[in-house]
Amino acid sequence: MAGDRSTQRREQAEQTRRRIFDTALALLSKKGYDRVTVDEICAKAGVSKGTFYHYFKSKDQAILEEFLKIDRYYQEVLPQLMELEDMEERMALFCRLALRYMQAQGKNMLKVAYSSQISPGRRASPVASRQRALYSIVEGLVREAQERGEARRDLDASAVAETVIRCIRGIVYDWCLQDGRFDLEEAGEAMVALLAEGLRAGPAGRKGGR
Repeated sequence: MAGDRSTQRREQAEQTRRRIFDTALALLSKKGYDRVTVDEICAKAGVSKGTFYHYFKSKDQAILEEFLKIDRYYQEVLPQLMELEDMEERMALFCRLALRYMQAQGKNMLKVAYSSQISPGRRASPVASRQRALYSIVEGLVREAQERGEARRDLDASAVAETVIRCIRGIVYDWCLQDGRFDLEEAGEAMVALLAEGLRAGPAGRKGGR
């Protein structure tokens, strides 16, 4: 019985948390990040401010937490990437899976997540943190390709990873600007093909030279 009550409490807590998140997303999508207050979210969700702050530190964290769950997803798909031998195939699969995940989140979610991170007075965003799994995974893919002679060794792996990530973000941002009027996965595949061509090692690269 105690276990049943504990499970029930967890389920109720998750339902409350989800209701707050869904309410925040709906309001922020409709009115814009700067025009919505925590009081308004609480009133619409039917919870007290104390309940809100029990689950989230701020209105942007309510969205950001959900967005950053993608890092857990990156870790989950890493074994799939390592099954592939070719650098371009690995990068293409990673990009495809990442963009598929983002597309599934929906343009409203992404618009709110990005707008919350670039509002006036905002400090360094966790989305751009180099401590994220996103950076270590992409850098690892590049570094391994360099070690195997598939990618140019005259380029710094961390700088290449940052460029790849900026390109992915650019595609997602453009998708939001165009209100989701193109396929994210297809755009990602075209981007990877271009990047891979610039990264691919020539005869000198395969020998480890510049």
